[in-house]
Amino acid sequence: MPHRQPQLTFASRLLIGAASKTERWRPLTQWAVALVSLATVCALDLMVGTQASLMFLYLLLAGLAAWSLGERKGLAFGLLIAGSGAAVHHLEHHLFSGQGQAPAPAPELWNLFARILIVSMVVALVSGMHMALQLERWRASTDGLTGVLNKASFQARMGKTVAAAYGTDRGFILCYMDLDGFKQINDRHGHSAGDEVLRLFANAAVDAIRDGDLFARIGGDEFVALLNIPRIDDGDHIATLVHRRLSAILARTGLSVSCSMGALVATAAQLESLEAAVQLADSLMYEVKHSGKAALRVGRIDPETGLTAPNRLKIESGMAAIPHTRARSQVMEGDRRAA
Repeated sequence: MPHRQPQLTFASRLLIGAASKTERWRPLTQWAVALVSLATVCALDLMVGTQASLMFLYLLLAGLAAWSLGERKGLAFGLLIAGSGAAVHHLEHHLFSGQGQAPAPAPELWNLFARILIVSMVVALVSGMHMALQLERWRASTDGLTGVLNKASFQARMGKTVAAAYGTDRGFILCYMDLDGFKQINDRHGHSAGDEVLRLFANAAVDAIRDGDLFARIGGDEFVALLNIPRIDDGDHIATLVHRRLSAILARTGLSVSCSMGALVATAAQLESLEAAVQLADSLMYEVKHSGKAALRVGRIDPETGLTAPNRLKIESGMAAIPHTRARSQVMEGDRRAA
């Protein structure tokens, strides 16, 4: 049978949409809304009395709490729901039975146990669904071999990052990297050795950049990264630091593999066309490939032209020649991974 994407029902879309909004709230807001909602349901249950059951509302609260608060906090809130429901039921017996006599303890304990069991099952099922959804989201955005972002996820996150910096003075370095000699490693040492090199390179790259930067494998032995820099003038130096770190890691493998990297230094406004920017960084990397490999080439956008299409850009590119004795940029100062 053909492998088709499953379709969500209207009810599932409605519940997932409502729960997804609550998980973006702050923890204090989540707890405040949960407690107010529970108090409202208890008050409504007292108003209705014994003529109608509002158990579905208690279970709905338990499910939403499990989704937004997590399994442990959801279970704690579920116990509070079960206890509140039992207290309301006990109070209803005194208010509406007309006798004012206390109910038998055995049925009361059984009802409390049943409430706890049902609420706990709901919390376990909903939290399990939430974890499964998060796992699928992670798998959909992650390269299976290296554990870094894949191409689609990188493009989506790059768009959000650039859009957030639009109109500011912040700059970016868009790096396009290719491993030199990778095909020979697969041919001589097997694909398992090649896979290990890819994982090693990806881990080294993640350690070489800072939190908030993006790194992805976009296919084969090609990788791309988006680095945040507060000043455009820091672009050459930071790109050189990253390339040196990656090259040193590859040299330690003992295999004849190196890194060719093209680095586009630009502002958020100049990266408005994301696909064109990636293609431009790719072209800078291929300049390195055609001029000897194992090097870095840095490019900038002509301020008068802007980023419209790769074939209409005036590029100022050249080998980044940063002396080893130059002082470290303040951007990288204090970052242990940027050595």
